[in-house]
Amino acid sequence: MPKLDIAELTSSIRASNLTWVARENVVATLSEAKKKRMLGVVVDEAALRAEMAPRSVAGPPPAFDPAVDWRNRNGNHVTPPKDQGNCGSCVSFCTTGLVESMASIEKGQRLDLSEADLHFCSNHGANCNGWWPSQALDEIKARGIPDEAAFPYSTAFTGAGGAPVCKLVPDRDKRAVKITSWNALTSAAERKNHLTTKGPVSAVMEVYDDFFYYSSGVYRHTTGGLAGLHCVLVIGYSEAEQAWIAKNSWGTGWGDGGYFKIAYGQAGIDTTYPFHGAAGVKLPGTQFSGWEDLGGILTSRPQAESWGPNRIDVVARGTDSAVWHRWWDGSSWKGWESLGGIIQDGPAISSWGSGRLDIFGVGTDHKLYHKWFQGGWSGWESLGGFLTSEPAAVSWGPNRIDVFARGGDYALWHLWWDGTAWRGWENLGGIITEAPGAVSWGPNRVDVFARGTDSHMYHKAWNGSVWVDWQDLGGILSSGVGASSWAANRIDTFVMGTDSHMYHKWTI
Repeated sequence: MPKLDIAELTSSIRASNLTWVARENVVATLSEAKKKRMLGVVVDEAALRAEMAPRSVAGPPPAFDPAVDWRNRNGNHVTPPKDQGNCGSCVSFCTTGLVESMASIEKGQRLDLSEADLHFCSNHGANCNGWWPSQALDEIKARGIPDEAAFPYSTAFTGAGGAPVCKLVPDRDKRAVKITSWNALTSAAERKNHLTTKGPVSAVMEVYDDFFYYSSGVYRHTTGGLAGLHCVLVIGYSEAEQAWIAKNSWGTGWGDGGYFKIAYGQAGIDTTYPFHGAAGVKLPGTQFSGWEDLGGILTSRPQAESWGPNRIDVVARGTDSAVWHRWWDGSSWKGWESLGGIIQDGPAISSWGSGRLDIFGVGTDHKLYHKWFQGGWSGWESLGGFLTSEPAAVSWGPNRIDVFARGGDYALWHLWWDGTAWRGWENLGGIITEAPGAVSWGPNRVDVFARGTDSHMYHKAWNGSVWVDWQDLGGILSSGVGASSWAANRIDTFVMGTDSHMYHKWTI
């Protein structure tokens, strides 16, 4: 692995009419021994034979897109390149990166997982020796990977002489992310189809002396001997460039910010070794990102609705008492946009179908006002009534909306759209002290919750034919009720208690 002369390498690239650029970088200047230690693939010959064995595929040939890059495919699903340092842990980095990407694609979760735990605490052992991708994926499937904060990679090298150690993670199983399955991909069409429809894949490649000097363009082996085998994450491809797009684990000071392109058929990446995909990410519990500032100046709580996959619409009252709207279109946040109106408190939002939004607010005259989107925004229409709380809106089927609010008499009042006209208002009785919450768990079913004068939570339900009378569900509430449903006959309610804690009550 001799150090190459950069001028001679550049001359060789030009003489061969190639399109990649070489330069000195933090990796290229390392000693031969250190470079060698970064190439951490140890071939499992039995696994390689089984994974590369020809197999019949039923049906027509897979279809795939002309270009794929998971950094820009309905959002960025690729976590930033990391640095494995002077250790042969590339297999753990490429497979951990694979799981991080699949968590983003399948679960919408941006994770940072611990390569140190996977490499040093699994059956691989606390050493910097190499590994094989399917062996690592089996470990991820069986025991999972906790978050990076549980065992940061930088803290692993505390043994004698800087040797790696395994750090025991408290409550590890409660923090570990697992996969349900992995698969080996062998044909070019199969690999491109997977990248088109599923997500990134890990890949094994041969590393030659010149690869350490890669800076940009489509790499083709030009000069220098074989240094060893390496694992990378393939995040896409380009048919126009006839190249794979990949993320490396040598830090952002190498390559194109840590990424590179490699021509089809080069370095054994798609001829000698399989790609590996993963699926069925299992989170240890609900995972949340950090808080993201979405701007605006609001004077009410926001309300949110989704009318389809990867779509969110949020509305709130602004300082001008108008309704303001912001939305996620699948790739970025749009807005804020003013929808006008003058409302007393927060608006309600509902959707009864794809591309359809209905917004409700109580005006300064205590009447309910309605605005809707279906290919474009309507104007505001008055739906009457005399209301003294925020409205709540819910839909139990296409072209159906039910709206609830407290009236001037402090009873619950109900208005509904039946597909042809607005019906009501009807008085549903009770004496409520906060805005109601409403939810539907199935067709022709509505459940309404409100706080009573004794601060208890009360429940009233439409069962498909009649309104079931008020039911006292107890508790001591200091807020209105938030309610949601994720399955038939399942309702989860949330309130604030007198100690300002959040309390949860659900159907069983």
